[in-house]
Amino acid sequence: MKLKTAILMFLLNTTSVFAQIDFNLCMKIDSLAAEDQKWRVLNRQVDNHEIDTISKEQVWRMVNKTDSINFLIINKLFYEFGFPGYDKVGEISSRNFWLLVQHADKYPLFQDSVLIKMKLEVEKNNASQLDYAYLVDRVKLNTNHKQIYGTQMQLNSKGTSYEPRPVVKPKKLNDRRKSVGLSTIEEYINEINSQYHGTLK
Repeated sequence: MKLKTAILMFLLNTTSVFAQIDFNLCMKIDSLAAEDQKWRVLNRQVDNHEIDTISKEQVWRMVNKTDSINFLIINKLFYEFGFPGYDKVGEISSRNFWLLVQHADKYPLFQDSVLIKMKLEVEKNNASQLDYAYLVDRVKLNTNHKQIYGTQMQLNSKGTSYEPRPVVKPKKLNDRRKSVGLSTIEEYINEINSQYHGTLK
């Protein structure tokens, strides 16, 4: 009898969770993210000399065009729904929304507004703390401040490795990264170097 009750409660809770998910909103967000990633993946392939049928300039024109179109839509969605957490759109679509905001670099005030709302959801375990850290750094750099977690990278002066763009208190960087679930900066640099090996001399 206890087992049947437990199963019934599980099914009721699962149904309740799915009933709260806005699937139309999920589809809107996910389709925007798919277009975003299509051009950025192509850009990485060009950087890594995996394809030569399109130039980097052509790809970046499409990246910029896509970002501009996507911003108009996510801006409207944000002011209608706030930051869509797991309870609203599920984990995948919530992270896709964050991704789109992350790429709205021309609109740092918008990014900062999202950051404020996202923090509230992170505190309720309703959004990704790790993604929040990435957006913190993005907003810091886009408003002419040093980043906190070292997530945003640049090539070093010799072009032989990626390195973090300017960070506050570099000696404490790995402690801050660990606090939000990020790998060490050394591991992160190795990961970025392996992904973008074509850009290294």
